[in-house]
Amino acid sequence: MKLNRLIITVLLIGLFACQNSKNKIIILGEITGEIPEKVEYTNPINGICNWWFTKSVFSDSLGKFQIEITSEEAIFIKIRISYTEQGTLIAEPGKIYTVRFDLNDKKYAFSVTDKSSIVQQTYNKLPYPEHIQVGAREFLRDTIATKIKETIEQRRTAEISEFEKMLSEGVISKDVFGLVKTDRNCYYDAVLATVAWIKDLMAMQGRENVFPKDFKNLWEETFKQPLFSNPGIVKSPWFPFYAESYVYFQEYINGIFTKEKLEILRETNQLEKYRVSKAKEYLPPEVCEDYLAHYLYEESFQERYQKELIGLFDDFKTQYPESEYFPYITPHIDEIIRFYKTADSEFSEKTKFVEAYQKLNTLSEIAKALPPGKIYVDVWATWCGPCKAEFEHKEQLKTLLQQNDTQMLYISIDRDQDSTQWKNMIKFYNLEGFHLRANKEVEAELREIFDKGGSISIPWYILMGSDGKILKKHASRPSQIDELEKEIN
Repeated sequence: MKLNRLIITVLLIGLFACQNSKNKIIILGEITGEIPEKVEYTNPINGICNWWFTKSVFSDSLGKFQIEITSEEAIFIKIRISYTEQGTLIAEPGKIYTVRFDLNDKKYAFSVTDKSSIVQQTYNKLPYPEHIQVGAREFLRDTIATKIKETIEQRRTAEISEFEKMLSEGVISKDVFGLVKTDRNCYYDAVLATVAWIKDLMAMQGRENVFPKDFKNLWEETFKQPLFSNPGIVKSPWFPFYAESYVYFQEYINGIFTKEKLEILRETNQLEKYRVSKAKEYLPPEVCEDYLAHYLYEESFQERYQKELIGLFDDFKTQYPESEYFPYITPHIDEIIRFYKTADSEFSEKTKFVEAYQKLNTLSEIAKALPPGKIYVDVWATWCGPCKAEFEHKEQLKTLLQQNDTQMLYISIDRDQDSTQWKNMIKFYNLEGFHLRANKEVEAELREIFDKGGSISIPWYILMGSDGKILKKHASRPSQIDELEKEIN
């Protein structure tokens, strides 16, 4: 009897292991060049491929690493090294893949060296802009919608045909072909819809006279048969852009996507709540969780600290109590909660607002309102993520400026309606030094100094004298403290 039980137990363990291995994807990796601290890869929650939701593994001293993922279907896995070098792996359950990052190869750092290499190489050569609007940009000056449509269809057909040939030759499975085909359709439909949406937006903002009828038709044709009938659309890295453009399209069709509507929503801080409600209204339930998770993460990650995101995330938790997205979104929502607790506190004694700054119309006038000495100017805004990333180096910066008799001046280019958020953010980041929010005259002078056709890229740092004269138009950032020290001296 005991022997029979032992045999059954062994058989069950073997059966479990066999089933488990069928769902396992193993990635064996090797890095050549400077070995990074960690390797990041997309965590395929519901099969998605989204950089917002990642896991990481450590490489050993020889640059070798291993990733294990459980999936019952073919998926995309993105892998990256140090936020720069990255590649996309088409992976099937039950298979082992060998990938390589040659950091000495500036052109093709990522490669797959197993028998699937031709498939991986073909996919990784496809267009992959950092944002869908970058993919749409080349078509925005075109005035003929049918020409854009024709170009897109040629590219789409050519790309899918390559994988269709691989399918007929037995190089890839039906699952892989279906995954790639859905992805290519998702990308190019998102490009077409984004072109139409931006054209409509430009017409609303007065940059074009009217929204052309043929672009209206292009928009309608793109979503005549939405791709949502295939739930596998969430596996495409382009799914969030496609879903977002579909929501915009529905707003247009229903006549509620207007300039006035957007302005009211922004002024009343209701834009995020409105977007979430419309996503729930227009998107199919089976893809809604994935899109809303992406939206909430993206908005909270930007560190604009919109208060309404707290309530929206509470609603998300109620609607999806078992969601695997919680560990990713929760830390950012917690930071927003901390932000508003800080907002109720007083300013630090070392945080000072330039007296009557609204009436100061030049940098020279501003400089004379400060104590004598050189001035290090930080031009920033509450909506600028890279600006806030530089605040992490404020203690080093503070020491350097004190040692060199240099004043710290923060100039915000936020709008009037963002004044409260500006002051709250100064408290939250504990920004010691002098502060002001640029009026129209000061902002115009800054744009002239920056000398890029009236535009400004921030964060932007300037060194100037106590008379307001510019000593260095583009000074080093706080994160470049050694270079900045040389410039101040």
